Amino acid sequence: MDILSARSGDETPAAEPRPVWRRPGADGAAGLARLASFQVRVFLLLLCVSASLLFVVGYYVFERMHATLYENLGQHAVVQAQQIAAIPELIEAVRRRDLPVIERIAKTMLQRTDASFIVIGDANGLRLYHPTLDPGTPMVGDDNAPVLRDGQSEVTVRAGSLGYGLRGKAPIKDADGVVVGVVSVGYLQDLIFSRDVAQRGPVIVFLTIALGATFLTAWFFARSIKRQMLGMEPAEISRLVRQQEAVFDAIMEGVIAVDRHDRVRAINHAARDIVGDTRSSQEIIGCRLSDVVGSGAPSRGGDGTDGAPEIRDAVLLFNNVQVIANRLPVVVAGKPVGAVLSFRRKDDIATLSLQLSQVRRHADNLRVVRHEHMNWLSTISGLLEMRHYDEALQLARMQSRTQQRVLDTISQAFFNAPVCGMLLGKYYRARELGLELVIDPGCRLSSLPEVLKVSEWLSIIGNLLDNAYDAALALGERGQRVSFLMIESDDEIVIEVADTGVGVEAGVRETLFELGVSTKPGGEHGIGLHLVKTYVDQAAGTITIEDNEPRGTIFSLFIPKGAARAAQA
Repeated sequence: MDILSARSGDETPAAEPRPVWRRPGADGAAGLARLASFQVRVFLLLLCVSASLLFVVGYYVFERMHATLYENLGQHAVVQAQQIAAIPELIEAVRRRDLPVIERIAKTMLQRTDASFIVIGDANGLRLYHPTLDPGTPMVGDDNAPVLRDGQSEVTVRAGSLGYGLRGKAPIKDADGVVVGVVSVGYLQDLIFSRDVAQRGPVIVFLTIALGATFLTAWFFARSIKRQMLGMEPAEISRLVRQQEAVFDAIMEGVIAVDRHDRVRAINHAARDIVGDTRSSQEIIGCRLSDVVGSGAPSRGGDGTDGAPEIRDAVLLFNNVQVIANRLPVVVAGKPVGAVLSFRRKDDIATLSLQLSQVRRHADNLRVVRHEHMNWLSTISGLLEMRHYDEALQLARMQSRTQQRVLDTISQAFFNAPVCGMLLGKYYRARELGLELVIDPGCRLSSLPEVLKVSEWLSIIGNLLDNAYDAALALGERGQRVSFLMIESDDEIVIEVADTGVGVEAGVRETLFELGVSTKPGGEHGIGLHLVKTYVDQAAGTITIEDNEPRGTIFSLFIPKGAARAAQA
């Protein structure tokens, strides 16, 4: 009993779910919002506009038809009244007030015409014949006086004894031209309405067909617009465009999109910054590519329709700025519609490449020095283990003197720590490769001119020595010599690197400094000498290549000390 009581006391009844309050009509409004897509709104807009135009046109046509019907019936009634008033027998019967003759003539003429009624009166406006009323009663409508007084025919719309209708009136004149009576030929409103409805029928059918065609056209047009918008709503397209613009401008590379006629269709901030164009994107869009990046723009295909061919990692000159550019065609449904051009400053690429090369060089230099010292320490350790203390001491002193001699030679000739470090590392690298690096005793450098950055000077020295090492090793003989000379005068720096390697053929020298050109096998060459040529050109210097004796090549660089850099990003 206690257990049952405890369980029942611990159990808590589950809370019933509370009803969610919804605003009346909320589901219906949400449904309408979903239905009111762009396609539906465009369809309803086109349908309403088209229906309104059809209504206005139909109203105008109906009004013109109605007015034309009244005008034609009025002219027809006047002509009939004039013809009846000109009958000689009727003129004589009116003058003598011969009512039987007048009635006979009126009934005969009524059978021959489509008019609703014919009424004949005398000069005083009293009826001589009426289809339903007795003769002698006055004619109603107050429209006979002008005809009897002036003798002119007229058309009036009045309410008469037979009802509301259109009436054509003509005077009856005797041989002397005196008005002796009046003829009234009329069409009642019912007859006019039936004719009006009869002539409106085809127009109503035409407008109905036109409205149905407008309905279908509006629906298919709205579907076509929706399909061209890839099924997205305007708000989605707007959000997507803003996102794409943000991504486009966030790209660090310059990006330019052109059409098949090389006219700019899109350009990001980085591209405008690289080419130095201060105009906004909207001002540039529509301009020719050559007007934006200068004469270095990739040329279009020969037929002018397929755009420029595909370009990858090409070195181009955009407004005196060297860039590494790629150009890829844009193809839609198998047809070229334009191209996308992406590029970065060449200095940026060169800087990254240089930094990577320097890191590799430093790693190699450290590895070489470590290797040298490990061998030396292993030898000393062995001598100490064998208790040959004198030999160990002699070896340590000899090694110290050798290193000190190399260090003194380099430091006394070059008063620049980065250059000293570079040459010291290259010296040990040559020893590891089985080569001999000879520093010319005539070397002298007080400071590096500011025409180039320190990193660029080191790149020139390092790449020239690496190229000489490769050429010397290509012979397959150890002990080859590589000579290095760097000397400054009052107006220039002279760098000379000579090797006793395989040499450079005369036919290759013209293209040796181009990107990717190399005399060595493999795909990772053709960059070092290209960088050397680039930096020498920036400093307005020159490079010469000569044959060494008895074999090999001599590279000589002449770099002015006071020249300004020709190209600076």
